[in-house]
Amino acid sequence: MKKLLLLPVLLALVAPLPVRAEATAEDAAIKKLYEDFCTAWNKHDPKAMAAVWAADGDVINPFGRHAHGTAEIEKLFTEDQTGPMASTTYTGTTDSIRHLGKNYALVESDGVITGLKAPDGTAAPPFKHHLTWVAEKKDGKWITVATSAFVYAPPPPASAK
Repeated sequence: MKKLLLLPVLLALVAPLPVRAEATAEDAAIKKLYEDFCTAWNKHDPKAMAAVWAADGDVINPFGRHAHGTAEIEKLFTEDQTGPMASTTYTGTTDSIRHLGKNYALVESDGVITGLKAPDGTAAPPFKHHLTWVAEKKDGKWITVATSAFVYAPPPPASAK
């Protein structure tokens, strides 16, 4: 009788394992999408950079520029990569992935652009920013649907009491 009571407990412990393994594989695929973007940036390849977005995707870069659809996204990246970002390097980390059902995920990532030049031509400090983005699984492949990048503002000064 004790063995029969133990069976439901064991099943409850084992049953979630495939879900966790699936989520881990999906998370790895989503992280790879961001890594592919970083690699494309470092090759200064706007076409490959835009290729991580859905055909009707959206991007808002950290400077507030918006592009919709891969053609506009590629144009935005072309302007950046032949202009102020031409000699830069991009690194990024994915902080969290929250699955919204089987085919969508809300992703939080951090990015750092190095190699920027100040207006006087001197080296600018690394440009740190945060990305909140939505990934969608279409036809078995993860793709970026929308990305909003922003820079954290310093907190307001404490009020005098």
